[in-house]
Amino acid sequence: MSDVFHEYMSKRISEVNLDSFKSKPGPVITISRAGGCTIQTLVTDLCEQLNSLQNDKRWQIISKEILHESAEKLSIHPKQIKSVFKIKDRSILDDIMQAFLSKDYQLERKVRNTVINVIHRFGIEGFAIIIGRAANIICSDIDDSLHIRIDAPLEWRIKKMMRIKTISREEAINYINETEHDRSNFRHSIKGKEVLCDDFDLTINQSKFSDDEIISIIINALQVKKII
Repeated sequence: MSDVFHEYMSKRISEVNLDSFKSKPGPVITISRAGGCTIQTLVTDLCEQLNSLQNDKRWQIISKEILHESAEKLSIHPKQIKSVFKIKDRSILDDIMQAFLSKDYQLERKVRNTVINVIHRFGIEGFAIIIGRAANIICSDIDDSLHIRIDAPLEWRIKKMMRIKTISREEAINYINETEHDRSNFRHSIKGKEVLCDDFDLTINQSKFSDDEIISIIINALQVKKII
């Protein structure tokens, strides 16, 4: 009897997902930005301040790592993942026909699911600042989370792109529109339907605050929510 019990318990233990023993998923910060808003320096400084505030080096920025880890799992190049999510506008009938006529549809679904799983795992493991990739939607089930949107008036974003990229007004407008279109398609592919509300905890107008001020706002919000 004891051998049977031991065999049974060994089997059950081997089936347990050890990640489920993590007492509390997170903390995770997701940051989305409107086309034309730049946040590279802001996010780097935020990460450094969080690590300094908590006297450790656990906080990390997750951006390109998502594509690379997903690509590694699928054994494909990261550029292929990017191309899959630049989905052309398709009707429901187009989707059905694509499913029957092309293997690319199955790859698209596999890529989407892998990216979702990778992003969610980063969120659960915690101490992650995830940039874009619809992370606020994917990590919406994590209690210890703060979902931020960095936005600004269109005219301000146009002028910023003209200055940073040294391009014409028309080129800046086209860049912003294409960026927003690609991100909208990405969110649509993640959610499976049109996203009418991204459910952010905090939306900050970048034209009204400096990077340091935005970081102070974010850290204060984390403290108010008792995330840190």
